[in-house]
Amino acid sequence: MKGLCIMLWLGFCLSLAGEGVAQSTIVRKLQDLVKDGPVGHGRGPDTAYVDALDLLAHRYYGVNADSAFYYGRKALRYADSTGYGKGKAESWRMIGNTYEMIGNYVEMLSAYRQSRLIADSIGNTALAAMVNVNIALFYKQMGDYDEALKQIGRDSAVYEATTDRTQLAYVYSHLSDVSLHRQQYDSALEYAHKAIQVALEIKDSVAFASFNNGLGRIMAAKGLYKASLVAHQTSLKYYLRTDDKLGQTESFYHLARTSLLLKDLTAALKYAFQGLSLARQLHRKKDIKELGQVLAETYEAKGDYRTALQYFQLYKDYSDSLYSEQIRKQSFSLEARYEYERKADSMRQAAAKQMIVQQHVAWNHTLQISSAIIFILFLLVVAILLQRSRAASRKSNKELSEKNMEIEQQKEAMELQAVQLLLNNQQKDKLFSIIAHDLRGPLNSLKGLMDFLKENRLSDGEIRGMMDELRRNVDYSSELVGNLLFWASSQLNGIVVMPVCLTLRKLVDDILPLYTRQAGEKNIVLKNEIDVELTAYGDKDMIQVILRNLVSNAIKFCRTGDTISISGHRTADGVEICVADTGIGIKEEILGKIRRKESITTYGTAREKGTGLGMLLCREFTEVNGGKFRIDSEWGKGSWFYFTIPADASSSSIKV
Repeated sequence: MKGLCIMLWLGFCLSLAGEGVAQSTIVRKLQDLVKDGPVGHGRGPDTAYVDALDLLAHRYYGVNADSAFYYGRKALRYADSTGYGKGKAESWRMIGNTYEMIGNYVEMLSAYRQSRLIADSIGNTALAAMVNVNIALFYKQMGDYDEALKQIGRDSAVYEATTDRTQLAYVYSHLSDVSLHRQQYDSALEYAHKAIQVALEIKDSVAFASFNNGLGRIMAAKGLYKASLVAHQTSLKYYLRTDDKLGQTESFYHLARTSLLLKDLTAALKYAFQGLSLARQLHRKKDIKELGQVLAETYEAKGDYRTALQYFQLYKDYSDSLYSEQIRKQSFSLEARYEYERKADSMRQAAAKQMIVQQHVAWNHTLQISSAIIFILFLLVVAILLQRSRAASRKSNKELSEKNMEIEQQKEAMELQAVQLLLNNQQKDKLFSIIAHDLRGPLNSLKGLMDFLKENRLSDGEIRGMMDELRRNVDYSSELVGNLLFWASSQLNGIVVMPVCLTLRKLVDDILPLYTRQAGEKNIVLKNEIDVELTAYGDKDMIQVILRNLVSNAIKFCRTGDTISISGHRTADGVEICVADTGIGIKEEILGKIRRKESITTYGTAREKGTGLGMLLCREFTEVNGGKFRIDSEWGKGSWFYFTIPADASSSSIKV
């Protein structure tokens, strides 16, 4: 496979020499096809005429927005007048692409939705899938990667089965970009190589150039900056040859950013200015913003704070402008404003310090000249005094600079602590509100039953019926209070870890009998699959709390006849323990909230209630024992809860 990819690459690179001529030839041939207008009005619509117009609109994407709009709208008018559904859907898609090119996202989304509506109405799933990819690209640009993945996933089966290899290549490219922004670099690299391989196989030079820019971004994220430069330069050569200004703008931005990371400030400025000029021609607000940020950071690295401040102002202006167009992302402008004001204030202080130093030096020079003229006889004495003065000034300035830096660092640390404290307090308030509500219900039920018993208002059958429900409430309340006491103790007194050597199979054998009755009510099988020889090093009480919470949680979300198994094995970092179940699993949105440590109320298969406090304890106790906690789940198939602890005292970071 590697040899085949190399041969395809070499063949493709040899073909690039004539790419610019080939592109011009294709455009001329398409223009010849449409210059005489449609034919066959009496025999149905001229579909070839519409398709040729849409191809022309596609060819002018990234090169000339006016020409792309002209051919796309002309195709739409004729397709609409003749009832050619596929042509109408494709024309709307080309118009949407062109609106994206000029940064008009409202009209872009409107055009894409028209295209998808028509494609769905005529049953063209392949075309609908292409529109979904375009919409996914927009959400990806806006930073909403979950929504982008959702759009691609709507037609995942269509992409894999499609005969349109170009479309499949772009799907791989989008999946690579989403993985990159999620910092899943290996997955991103795998999808990028798949996209490039398909582009090489079908000799699609447009896709090849685009995918190389994507590959360069991944290389930069992995710290391979020189490899990143090579990938972006490959893309730029193609875009310069084909006069694709949109592609040139993107490539110049990535080259500038990578050069800045390599500390090649001269190259970074050259590429950034070239990209900014093109972005302004194309009215690409997002690209102007990003290139302005690169220029600001480059000048800041050069120590030219005044010029850096000008480009940070450009960055801020376009950040605010984009905010008005992206009403879904309300936090974007606030973040950009904070970043701008923070760096602008820092640069103002640096510029002010520079001015003070320059004024001080100028004053010293003036003093030297005046002293030399007026006190010529005491020149030597004055020179000595000036030398001492300059030394004292340098020392004073150094001390002042160090104190200012220390004050700035303390200020930033205090601001960060204040924000973190506010978030923690809000989370705790929400948690206590849920716990208070959940404890009030079982206690009220118990009080009501006691009142009924006191007044002899219930029959024996009614009492027995209520006892089962009351027992479940008491079990839940007992578990909740136990977790609450553990958590409150850790928050008020601090977590004190007392690690010992643990025989894990025996530890699990001691815990499982506590849940035999609960599991038996649902006919759930409990399995201890831990090897008798497996040992670990951690706080016994905390590990027991983690296992009890995970087993109890698994029972809640298991159905009748399901299985819960506990297994463990040695890893390079220690011992990993897994509590797995074949229950109903966890929905993705709930799983996301758990991973963000949010308090939520959920219900098990028998309406057992949970607040998420147990998961919070599991995560905290795992981390203080020097391990990591994670959750995997598939809705309808089950869940897997993993936590790691050190294998022995030598591999533990816990101080005892």
